[in-house]
Amino acid sequence: MPELDLSNLKADPGVFTSPDAFKPETKPGALEQPVFTDIRGTINRITLDGVKVNLLSTKKGFMRSGDFHKNKQFDFIFTGKVELWLRQDGQDVKNIIGPNTFITIPPGIPHLFNFLEDTVMAEWWDGPFEAWYYRPYRDLIDAQFKKMTTAR
Repeated sequence: MPELDLSNLKADPGVFTSPDAFKPETKPGALEQPVFTDIRGTINRITLDGVKVNLLSTKKGFMRSGDFHKNKQFDFIFTGKVELWLRQDGQDVKNIIGPNTFITIPPGIPHLFNFLEDTVMAEWWDGPFEAWYYRPYRDLIDAQFKKMTTAR
């Protein structure tokens, strides 16, 4: 099984207090909904033995995430292809990832998934889930989402 080794990436110590970092506004219980569906695809949220796991199906041409966490994030790409963007030292590092690849994103690293093909993947964390949005990535995601929903 291929693995994307990102262990060399180190978070900027000020990332959590950066003007580009903000806590997302979510409706109470929104992250506990077992299924979330929109134009991009579906997120199935499950909890096994206290571990929260998201199973995502995302359509080609969409983006997701645009956030970072205090804990490691683990991802596994079952099918499809994604371009993973990671913010490191003021630069976007981009990796194209195909099926059967395991990814570990270090804590405090802003990341964005750009879906190059219809993709099925899983994501989970090595501690309690808490996210901060990274404004430059979230602005891209929000603009793309608005464009895709108004174009229909």
